Amino acid sequence: MKVSVIVPNYNHARYLKERLDSILAQTVQDIEVITLDDCSSDNSMEVLAAYENNPKVRHVVRNTTNSGSPFLQWQRGFELAAGEYVWIAESDDVAEPTFLEESLKRLEQNPDIQMTFSRSVFIDAEGNRMKGSPDKPALYKGDGVYDGRKFALQRMLYRNVVYNASMVLFRKSALKSVSPEFRTYRSGGDWIFWFDIMIQGSIAEIPLCLNRFRQHEGKVTVRADREGQNLLENARCVRHMCSELNLTKLQKKSIRGRMTLRFRKKDFSGKQQVREKYPEFYDGSACDILFYELDKLFGITGLLR
Repeated sequence: MKVSVIVPNYNHARYLKERLDSILAQTVQDIEVITLDDCSSDNSMEVLAAYENNPKVRHVVRNTTNSGSPFLQWQRGFELAAGEYVWIAESDDVAEPTFLEESLKRLEQNPDIQMTFSRSVFIDAEGNRMKGSPDKPALYKGDGVYDGRKFALQRMLYRNVVYNASMVLFRKSALKSVSPEFRTYRSGGDWIFWFDIMIQGSIAEIPLCLNRFRQHEGKVTVRADREGQNLLENARCVRHMCSELNLTKLQKKSIRGRMTLRFRKKDFSGKQQVREKYPEFYDGSACDILFYELDKLFGITGLLR
């Protein structure tokens, strides 16, 4: 089996048919599909049942109670996966037919590449293309293959540039060196998950929009942002990454300045407790913020955005 496609779902019945059809329409057909429903309260299981007899669908799993974390669902999928490569195809997104073809091409040409990621377009709840893009075309250089540790140092500390699981294909063998910590997150576990994979070798960027990333109010990340949960998890992620990278004092100062600046702009209950728990990130000074702004202008530390 070449590719295991894991489809974690929770209350995305309205998007499931389009998602599953886009998986089954891939130009690469050496796949197994694993659907995981986290005790949805909508008619998701009715939709999934319609695909149960498809020869590509290997597992249809439904939790009897909600796990509370999409990353526990990821882990369940990994345990069932028989493929050499893994694609976490989020249940509310849509893939272009050549997503797997373009991703596999790079992984099979270079055994040091641990993961690939394509570009995405935003779509709304109705599937209409939205304005704007999180991608930075200037990031793509040469053949688009980067040293994973260097990429992580330069690109991952300020934000998760691998912002959507659906745009990634990775080697299943890389899971052996991923910290189980990601499973304890509610919304930010993908940040350290991709970090732990990329530092094992090289990564490849695909300069093509092969993924449609859906935006809607039901997303876990949207709810976590409103509640301030994301600030707690962001600090945990950055602490994890800093422990793996040899940062300079100035790099740490710039990170603290940026995170303090963003923290001050947020308003939510429990803000003081978050600051006290992660003072190295959220209790910076005006000097730290000023240094971050200067670093952003002049590239003093080499940390990129």
